[in-house]
Amino acid sequence: MKRFFYLLLAAVVTACGGPEGTKVDSTEAVEEADGMVASAQYVVDPAASVINWEGAKIAYSHTGTMPISEGKMMVADDKIVGGMFTINVAGMENTDIEDPEKSAKLVGHLKSADFFDTEQYPVATFNITSVSPAPEGSDFTHNVSGNLTIKNTSRNIKIPATVEMDGDMVKATTPPFVIDRYQWGVEYGSGNLADIAKDDIINDEVGLTLTLVAKKQ
Repeated sequence: MKRFFYLLLAAVVTACGGPEGTKVDSTEAVEEADGMVASAQYVVDPAASVINWEGAKIAYSHTGTMPISEGKMMVADDKIVGGMFTINVAGMENTDIEDPEKSAKLVGHLKSADFFDTEQYPVATFNITSVSPAPEGSDFTHNVSGNLTIKNTSRNIKIPATVEMDGDMVKATTPPFVIDRYQWGVEYGSGNLADIAKDDIINDEVGLTLTLVAKKQ
């Protein structure tokens, strides 16, 4: 009964305040497709690429960025057929708190073992496993599936993206989407945990938006 109460409370918290975006479910990691033939390789431009994040409690949320440090996109017939990129989690920043001391305190906690434990796991990775055209009438052009690895845990997700080819450049952007941090072992303050006070619950959903720019090698 007690466990049921906490699960119900977690559901209420999620409904009351959470990051904006389409919820993206995850499954077990899958193997990358064999035999993908690429005619060109595009190298990710870290200066033009970034991930924006949003995390929330009941009454408020925080936002920030994480750099993309490196990556590549494999292209054939002007279509992405594979690739990967590395997210510099240790380089995350906060963008909504004006007080430098408070902002640094939040980021320090997010980098700690309570959350992303960046001392042991400074980076996360996304390895593309498939790319397919979006259904007709969608607000984006493709569905991109890939293995997202956070804290040495890999889960496969499918995210919507708009992919543009322009000469020697390829750009992929996503609308806001939401993942469940608990599925990657980021459990601090989760409503899934028993014996946690209502005011201490942090939404399990993390909002992400991706901008990825790569240039032909």
